[in-house]
Amino acid sequence: KVTATDPDKDADQEALRYSLHGQGAESEFIIDEVTGKIYAQRTLNREERAVWRFVVLATDEGGEGLTGFTDIIINVWDINDNAPIFTCAPDCHGNVPENSAPGTSVMEMTATDLDDSAVGQNAVLSYRIVGNTGTGGSGSDMFSINPSTGTISVAMSGLDREQAEAYLLVVEARDGGGMVGTGTATIRVTDVNDHAPRFTERSCLARVPESSEPNAVVLEMSAEDWDTGENAQLTFSVVAGDPEQKFSMVSHRQEHRGTLRLKKRLDYERPSEQRFNLTLKVEDLDFSSFIHCVVEVEDCNDHAPIFIALSQPPAPLPEDVPVGSSVARLTASDSDSGQNKEITYRILQESDPLGQFSVDQSGLVTVTSTLDRETAAQHHLVILATDHGSPALTGSTIIQLTLLDVNDNGPEFEAVYTPVVWENVAGPQLVRLNQTSTLLRAVDRDSEENGSPFYFSLPLELHHSNDFYLQDNGNGTATITALRAFDRERQKEFLLQIIMSDSGHPPLSTAIMLIMQCQINAVEMVHAVTSNQTKPGTFSLSLCVCPLVLLLGIFLYTRWRSYKGLKEGVYHVSAHHDGWEDIRENVLNYDEEGGGEEDQGQSRPLLLARKSLSFSSQDLARYLCEIIRDADQAPETAPFDSLQVFSTEGGGSLAGSLSSFSSAGLEEDTDRGQDSLKDWGPRFEKLKALYEKTEASDL
Repeated sequence: KVTATDPDKDADQEALRYSLHGQGAESEFIIDEVTGKIYAQRTLNREERAVWRFVVLATDEGGEGLTGFTDIIINVWDINDNAPIFTCAPDCHGNVPENSAPGTSVMEMTATDLDDSAVGQNAVLSYRIVGNTGTGGSGSDMFSINPSTGTISVAMSGLDREQAEAYLLVVEARDGGGMVGTGTATIRVTDVNDHAPRFTERSCLARVPESSEPNAVVLEMSAEDWDTGENAQLTFSVVAGDPEQKFSMVSHRQEHRGTLRLKKRLDYERPSEQRFNLTLKVEDLDFSSFIHCVVEVEDCNDHAPIFIALSQPPAPLPEDVPVGSSVARLTASDSDSGQNKEITYRILQESDPLGQFSVDQSGLVTVTSTLDRETAAQHHLVILATDHGSPALTGSTIIQLTLLDVNDNGPEFEAVYTPVVWENVAGPQLVRLNQTSTLLRAVDRDSEENGSPFYFSLPLELHHSNDFYLQDNGNGTATITALRAFDRERQKEFLLQIIMSDSGHPPLSTAIMLIMQCQINAVEMVHAVTSNQTKPGTFSLSLCVCPLVLLLGIFLYTRWRSYKGLKEGVYHVSAHHDGWEDIRENVLNYDEEGGGEEDQGQSRPLLLARKSLSFSSQDLARYLCEIIRDADQAPETAPFDSLQVFSTEGGGSLAGSLSSFSSAGLEEDTDRGQDSLKDWGPRFEKLKALYEKTEASDL
């Protein structure tokens, strides 16, 4: 409350009137003009603004007299209305090595409170771990948190990444007023190399044919290491049992695999090379383990199976042939005996990547899954026959299977259509489907007999629609017509279902939804730009439209001038021009008489004042143009002589006119004229020579 007094004698103290001024007056605070009490208009938020400053005016005589003023400062007192918020939320992450000792610091989990820290305990925070939300054991017991600082530390020994790679701790922050905020801390346990690698196989036995080539694979070995990263990169090697170094190990460190390969050729006839007792080693950065491996060398199998040719190729199959149908029966023979003669059939995976065929041990090839001609019209199956010898030898043959088409695919749009309907255009309006066409076209993945011609229609419920009409053109295309004007502000998109049918047996139909976009008419857009040039956002569009309008105006003006010249019969005639609509006056038409193009930039005469002949008769102008054209088309004749042809040299030239109509000057003073021609440069050398030749003949 604000109180003022009037020191004047006999002043009516009750006639004082108070008013409040400053930011927030009337909106946030008001004052009782009689009592001077200040009231808050709404609930205040200290976190938004803690101090308000106003000026209070007191005016005597009921607000019509003298005025005094005072400053008012209103401090908003804090209450505990904000819960703590963790600064790292929502991603609070920490890392700790496994086997870390208790007390090892992991991460900081701190929170902030927007309440006033200087008033009471509203912003004084305390922390505690309230639970473990993830897998990985009792995370709340494995870690502890400093209640004052929010620092999370290892609480007990036994951190093992192989048992738990991560812990999810729910941390609670509580202020002095009892408000609580929670956050989740993700603690990842990093690896320490504390496990030795181990071979996954308990025993190792391999057989290798004596005919194996160097670098041939003898066997694959695998190992495991519970560590990760570089601590789990394993190296394999042969450390004993191979004095002549017949074998080598290739390590696949990331994959925990080792490949035993043949390094040198084997000879079964040598007793020392019939059996090898190898010791293999696998190791990581710090630890290793061993395994003993027996490698037996076997005598070779030197005959591969051979397929017997079919009497006739397999018949074509319809693409909807039932699963389990027989395709062909193949037979292979092997010249070897015993186990080396026994044969197993299989299909090369690369020739049947989808596994659509199979072959049994009798050589019968059957269909095992649904076929699709549109995916593969032909199948070239590579059938392999492998004997049971050592080493096993394989023969192969190829059978070609052709699929017959079945109408199992409906029509589709030929392209991606983005149809546009112009706003406020009265129907009928032909809908443009993309930037280049108004025609709907369809394609069909089936063969031609099950494809075109295509038929287009609308659903039955749209046959009498007042919005759009679909016209099937009878040639595999269709057009869409908008039947009325559309208002983009009411509806921007329209869904139109198109039904397309092919000519297959039986025919198939598909229904595809078109999204019709209603867009602003280009004419209306220009009108909107010109009528709203002062509105924000239209200036850039006006900059684009104005140059176009200016160019259009220049074009119309030049056409009008041409038309006016035609009516008045005024033409500018040039001896080297084929028409009188576009005149090009240039004395450089006779460049071949001079010294070449290099003269143009050097000894050009001074430009004369431009002249032109004007004719009041269109017939005369046409006549002159025809004479000029005839002269140009007959180079052997003398060029048409006219004052107009050479009138573009400009005023002030020493040459004057080169026309024979005004050549008297040269006749009067031939020497001076020839000297002038010499001064003009190489371009007039031939002209000077002509005059000298004429003078000589006269003599």
